[in-house]
Amino acid sequence: MKKFGALALTALLAGSAWAPFVVQANGDVIQVGNEEVNDATDFVRATGVITNIEKRDNDLMVTVEDEQELITIFRIQDKTLLFNSGTADKMKPADLKKDMKVEAYYDKNKPMILIYPAQITPELFIVNDEEKAGSVKVGKFDKDFLSLDKELKLNIGEETTFVNQEGKKIEKADLKGKELVVFYSITTRSLPPQTPPTKIIALNPLSEEVGGNPIPKSVSDMIENDHYMKDGVKMIPLRKVAEELGYNVLSQSKINGALLTKGNVSLTITRGKKIYGFNKSLQQFAVAPELIGGNKTYVSEDLLEVLLGE
Repeated sequence: MKKFGALALTALLAGSAWAPFVVQANGDVIQVGNEEVNDATDFVRATGVITNIEKRDNDLMVTVEDEQELITIFRIQDKTLLFNSGTADKMKPADLKKDMKVEAYYDKNKPMILIYPAQITPELFIVNDEEKAGSVKVGKFDKDFLSLDKELKLNIGEETTFVNQEGKKIEKADLKGKELVVFYSITTRSLPPQTPPTKIIALNPLSEEVGGNPIPKSVSDMIENDHYMKDGVKMIPLRKVAEELGYNVLSQSKINGALLTKGNVSLTITRGKKIYGFNKSLQQFAVAPELIGGNKTYVSEDLLEVLLGE
């Protein structure tokens, strides 16, 4: 049985999404683990070894342990992009086995339920081939195909294959402005390293959907016409969006917030607090809800994943 050290306990209390976070008294989140999060990509990358695989409904619940013995459970679905790092071939969920070394990539803006082990649905899952050498780079690139984090330069040749997220062949020009999944095997010793990639996948923008659920046009238009930015986060009108998605919204004066209900789902939101209730669990906003104009509550856009997922 794994021991719970101080680091693992932090993850338990703060709801780690792979690497641990510390939640301060004021609600701010500080990264203290080895997650890679920056503006050069829309994804968080994490690595580890598969320790258990369990079938649940139509998905696979894949338990992965990292070098710090922290555990994350990844929900692998049929729509999850699953590839072999060495061959760049597509894999099936049934191909996953215990003891495989893997890399998981998931939306860095995805809200996380505050539980340990964290349960996350990744957009991309890579199995590290131990027989055929190969590496994967996920990120954004400039017009000269230098990654925005300056860590890799692509020397694209005739042997490089270009496909979109659905696996259909595309042209080099179609890579422009897209987040790319780059498969390669060798690099130069220059700074930055350069490589002739074997395969490049152009990903669809995460903004087209949330957590795999498409945003209704009526909601998208509503947000476009009624929002503001705070600390780089889009703030959206709570009541208008929630009611458009079929939720009943009740003001809760005692908690200075609101109660949202739909079927068996309930959310309790308090203005000025990042933590909110979701059924019997807790989640956290990127920015605390605010009252604007005396009668309208705005919440960070990351609530959409929860609202759309129910």
